[in-house]
Amino acid sequence: MTDSTESRTAPFYSIPARRMVSVEHPAIIKNVDKALDTLRGDAGITRILNPPKADSPARLFLRPEDAMSRPMKSISSTANNILVKVTVPKRTGRKRKKGSDEPFAGVPITTGHVEAPRRSAREVLQSLRDNVGGYQVEPVGMIERTHVFRGMPDFVFSTASSAFANKFREHILPFDYEKMKQFDLDMTKGITSNVDIIPPPSFSHGDLPFNYIYRQNPTMQKSIDTTGKITTVNTQRTVKVHTHLVPYDIPEVPTQPRDNCPPISTLDPTLQETITILQGLFSSRPAWTRRGLRNALPTVEKRYALRHAIPYVGYVFRSGPWRDAIIRFSHDPRTSPENHIYQTLMFQIQPRDADVARDGYFGASTTGINNNKDGARRHAYFRPNEVPQFDPTASFHNQLHHQPGQLPTDTHLFTGQPPLARDGRMWMYCDIQDPILRNILFPSENPAAPPPGFLRDKCDVLTDGWYGNGTLAKFKTIMRHKVLALLDDRATDDAEFAQILSLPDYATPESINTDFWLDPATATSKSTMMATEIRAIIKSAPAFRERAAADKRAGKRRRGRGMATRRSAAGRRVQFREDVVGGEEEDVEEDEEEEEEEEEEQIDTQGMEVGEEMGEGEEEAYEQEELLEAQAAEAAAAVSAAVEEDEDEAEEEDDEGESEQDEDIDTFR
Repeated sequence: MTDSTESRTAPFYSIPARRMVSVEHPAIIKNVDKALDTLRGDAGITRILNPPKADSPARLFLRPEDAMSRPMKSISSTANNILVKVTVPKRTGRKRKKGSDEPFAGVPITTGHVEAPRRSAREVLQSLRDNVGGYQVEPVGMIERTHVFRGMPDFVFSTASSAFANKFREHILPFDYEKMKQFDLDMTKGITSNVDIIPPPSFSHGDLPFNYIYRQNPTMQKSIDTTGKITTVNTQRTVKVHTHLVPYDIPEVPTQPRDNCPPISTLDPTLQETITILQGLFSSRPAWTRRGLRNALPTVEKRYALRHAIPYVGYVFRSGPWRDAIIRFSHDPRTSPENHIYQTLMFQIQPRDADVARDGYFGASTTGINNNKDGARRHAYFRPNEVPQFDPTASFHNQLHHQPGQLPTDTHLFTGQPPLARDGRMWMYCDIQDPILRNILFPSENPAAPPPGFLRDKCDVLTDGWYGNGTLAKFKTIMRHKVLALLDDRATDDAEFAQILSLPDYATPESINTDFWLDPATATSKSTMMATEIRAIIKSAPAFRERAAADKRAGKRRRGRGMATRRSAAGRRVQFREDVVGGEEEDVEEDEEEEEEEEEEQIDTQGMEVGEEMGEGEEEAYEQEELLEAQAAEAAAAVSAAVEEDEDEAEEEDDEGESEQDEDIDTFR
């Protein structure tokens, strides 16, 4: 009974009262002396055993031979461990069959002292298993503190070829006063080649690595391509749409889809049906808005497939009068005035709810009540023309789930009456049904046959298209006020726009400030404000600005030439007159001279507009013209003076007896 109890009881060991510290070295220790050198030898060990503070870190030098290297600092933490010394039988290298009494064979032959290789942890554990009861255990001491190195070592800059670093290492680092006195610096100025680069004390200020938490993208999946190789595929990659997007001034419009578009026969059946429907729509009308095409599709699936079907039926202008309009291949609206009805107009319409950044949403009903009680954002909403019509007061849950109903088909039409469709911000002129706006765009009953002179003879491909700048300015101003009113769910009174409808359809730099003003005595404040908006729209057009600038430059040149001609003519102007008895004619002539001088001053002062200055190039050209004209005037004056002197000499020979009072008097004005 006693033997069985003693065999099941673990032996007791006494732990010596030794003060021990554990240091987990980050390197693989093959030479203990070199490992101690990385800790600064005895001085470093003493500092670890007797730290100034309990948590003072230990310093480890990976390059102990370089005194300028930066050490690694440890993390000192308290511990409650026991250091145990385990002694196992030494392996001799002899072998024999297990369980037999045969003599050992294979004794290694040694010729000298050879240090035994370091045994790995796996070999030590195997030795313990093979020598159960044949090893000894002895506690060495209690470990109260452990130093671990978890930081990253700093970058290393080699200073072996640095003259300054070698001199500093030789004279300063030994801390010998005699050597320190021999240290000096090179005070030469202007050294630009082979300059010694002195490294900083440290390169990296962070020791702990940052955990980036790298993980595989869940949308990336492995697949096998057509060649049989394993590749990765993004399951949520957006399918690229190969639509022709052309600038407003492209010489020739596209005539067919892009070459990288897949054949129609390889497409999804729903997409093929959508393309067939679009081809039928474009056969009856050469241009559509995206919203108009979407409203013409019968199912939600086809409306979702619209963006992938457009590249097979038409192209899109990036800018210009037909901006964002989808136009049939080979059809160029810039070549014929009949395409004025397909021009487009776009407005910036901000959403009511700040959390919703998409045009089509149901964040707020027409009554101003927010039905988004679940806090869903834009990705939780459907487009209004993709959701069947239902009661706007229905719950948000019913809005997210399609209720049976009919898809909307008229949201691309602008009627000027509330509610305003929120599934887009662009309208085509032929889709405008508001009476006052339609009368501006189509003054005749047949939109395809406008009155003579109403449209341009040449298309303005940048802004106005086939319409006059005054026509579109009035149209944009009135429609803008209507849209702002519809955003507040109210209709406008067409009588407010009656006064600005009388403004002309065309404006020039000469007529913009005369023909586009309203009579202040009869015009209302709103009409005056809208007239100001119309003038601003006209003046902001690039073609109008270029024409105004050209007229301005031409006017400056004409005024400059006129001023130079008048000045040169004034220098050459000579009048011969005789004294007249009585004061009546002299007074008349003096009055005429004063009037002519006043007229010349008015012309000179009115030649330049108020606040208008000539450019440097124009001033130089003007001075050159003045100089040439002055030289020509001087030469002409010299010739005429010589001729006059000859005539005077001849007259003096014939009339020597005449008095000085009868001589001619030169009067210069």
